[in-house]
Amino acid sequence: MRIPRFYVPQPFAVGQEVTLPDTTFRHAVQVLRLGVGEPLILFNGEGGEYVAHMSHISKRTASVLIDSFSAIDTESPVHLTLVQAVIKPDKMDFALQKAVELGVNTIQPLITQRSVVRIGKEQVDKKLLHWEGIVVAACEQSGRTRMPTVQAPLTLERWLETPLSGTRMILAPGDFPRINAMPADLPTPIALLIGPEGGFTGAEVETCVQAGVMPVSLGPRILRAETASSAALALLQHRFGDL
Repeated sequence: MRIPRFYVPQPFAVGQEVTLPDTTFRHAVQVLRLGVGEPLILFNGEGGEYVAHMSHISKRTASVLIDSFSAIDTESPVHLTLVQAVIKPDKMDFALQKAVELGVNTIQPLITQRSVVRIGKEQVDKKLLHWEGIVVAACEQSGRTRMPTVQAPLTLERWLETPLSGTRMILAPGDFPRINAMPADLPTPIALLIGPEGGFTGAEVETCVQAGVMPVSLGPRILRAETASSAALALLQHRFGDL
């Protein structure tokens, strides 16, 4: 039986008794029905994980006792940023979830000309909170020990103005190089741009190319945005990471 994992962003020490946050309490006790003595794993996003067991449960709170620490490292050797144009909410959630499972370190939501979903200033905090929840759940499920960062949405123009090291790629239809043919010594970190439901406009692709972004292709078929991000990230991890 798999031991459940929970993200709790605070320092831990072996032998420490920890009161679970409300959301973790609800998941562990009310959803998974963990009882006193049952094992669980805590991680704080700073590397490694802590094996613990339920030590006390009351109607509204629960405590765990930290038994041991494991310095397990499940992070990829390549630093990846997914620059994902904002798409419909359920598709965006799927794209972020799979990106975390595939080892991305940073997620940069992007507002583009063909973005169907528009985010007003008053909605940004709510959206970020929701996306961060998706990231946390994906880390808990996939065994990640460090927490990817979700940035506030930017326009494509603003993102291109941001100084970045390494390699920037844009997924675009056309006769462009394939990811599996990229040179093994490609400068890292790598940032990958994925367009919205209708793709990037020709002008946006040209703007990116003029800014030094490398166009790449996934072949002759047109993939949905959420499919394209997963496929491209898997290829990047296979070529430069640990898949």
